[in-house]
Amino acid sequence: MMSFILLQTIQEPVVTHQAENMFQIIMKGGWILIPIFFLSLVSFWVIFERWTILKRASRTPDLVKVINPMLKEGKLDLAINTCEANNQPVGKVLAAGLHTVGFTIRDIQDAMETEAHQQVDYLSRGVNYLAIIATIAPMFGFLGTIFGVIKIFYNISLTDNISIGIISGGLYQKMVSSASGLLVGIIAFAGYHLLNSKIDRITSMMEKQANDLMGILRSRG
Repeated sequence: MMSFILLQTIQEPVVTHQAENMFQIIMKGGWILIPIFFLSLVSFWVIFERWTILKRASRTPDLVKVINPMLKEGKLDLAINTCEANNQPVGKVLAAGLHTVGFTIRDIQDAMETEAHQQVDYLSRGVNYLAIIATIAPMFGFLGTIFGVIKIFYNISLTDNISIGIISGGLYQKMVSSASGLLVGIIAFAGYHLLNSKIDRITSMMEKQANDLMGILRSRG
C-alpha cells in the first residue's frame, strides 16, 4: 500500500506556477504588438465611421417619386431644393442633373455621372486602408514570431540548454503576435468587403434613380 502511494506521488507532477490570464499572455507578445494595436484602432475607426455614413446614405427614399409631381407642375427650383435638402449621395446626383435642365439630355446625363463618381469616391474614402491593414497586420504578427524564435535560439546558444520547457515557454509568448496580427487582419478583411458591398448597393440605387429621372426628362422632351 505504501509503495502504491509513493508511486502515485511520483507520477503526479506538482504545478508550482500560477496560470496566466489572457491579458498577461497578450502583454508578453512583445513590442510588435504596438503597431498591430495601432492598426486595430484604425480598422475599427474606419469600419465604424464609414458604416455610419453608408447606413444614412442607404436609407434615402425614392426621391424621383417625390420630385416627379413637382416637375410636372413646372416647379424645377422646388425639385432641386428637395434633392439638395436630402444631403445624401442620391440627392446630390439628382440635383446635379436638375441643375442642367434646359441643356441637352447628354449634358444632363454627363452632369449626373460626374457627380456620381464624386459621391462614390466620397463613400469609399478610407475603405482601401482596410485592404492594406488586412495584408500587413498578419505580416507584423509573423515578424514578431520570427523575432521571438531568433531570440529563443540565441538564448539556447548561450546556455546550451535545449530543454523543451525553455523552447515552448518562450515560443507560446511569441505566437501571441501572430494570433493578434491574424485577428486584426481578419477584422479588416471582413470590414473591407462588408463596406464595399454596402457601397455597391448605394451605387446601384444612385444609378436606378438617375435613370428614372432621365426617363422623366426624356418624356417631357
